[in-house]
Amino acid sequence: MITSTRNSFASPAFNTTAPATTPATGNPSAAVAAPPKGKAEPSAPRTLPTNSKVMGRDEFLKLFVAQLKNQDPTNPMDGKDMAAQLAQFSTVEQLIAMNKRADELAPLVEGQMAMAAVGKIGVTPGNSTFVDSTGKGTIVVDTGAKVGPGRVTVTNSKGEVVGTANVTVNKTGQQSFELGSLFTAPPLAAGQYSYKFEVATDGGQFQAVTTYTAGRITGMRYEQGTPILTIGDSINVPMSKLTQIRG
Repeated sequence: MITSTRNSFASPAFNTTAPATTPATGNPSAAVAAPPKGKAEPSAPRTLPTNSKVMGRDEFLKLFVAQLKNQDPTNPMDGKDMAAQLAQFSTVEQLIAMNKRADELAPLVEGQMAMAAVGKIGVTPGNSTFVDSTGKGTIVVDTGAKVGPGRVTVTNSKGEVVGTANVTVNKTGQQSFELGSLFTAPPLAAGQYSYKFEVATDGGQFQAVTTYTAGRITGMRYEQGTPILTIGDSINVPMSKLTQIRG
């Protein structure tokens, strides 16, 4: 660092009234420029490259180096600020590594979950249900805020109504019903069916509610790295589309 020292002699050590001369030519030497006064002016603004993607490790490092190269020498970056930015860089690098590892593990975890789901009941948006050889089958509905008399209408693959049963909806929200206990005389034959569920609130007209496809998961396969589950014997659903897995 260059500092200035004031002349402490009573009389000046050099003659400041006459211009200094060079030994060779005797010509006056160039006048010494006065140092700038006031605060240093900021450097011209720099245009950084734009990138629509999230800043990554390389972009952060380039920006940090450019900041060091172009900082004001009379007012350099504080050491604490530099340490904070280096800590940010380290954090960004660790997050990138963690995200990359998570992306690699996600398909493996999803595949393990899909294999563990085989044999259980899968639930996904729809209106299909499956009845086994004993006449049992599950339907899952969401009645919202509706309570009161309910009605289930079951149709076969040809669109023919094969049964209608009355139920009592005494709670709100999502709930399930067992077809084997609703259709007993005669029981439904084994197979795949579609159904409609309606509720009459306060004794009014029947209104349809949200329905779900529910059935036992019988198999799993991969399509382009995505696990596909088979519900019953004909409905194929990506693992990510399941809303529930029941034991």
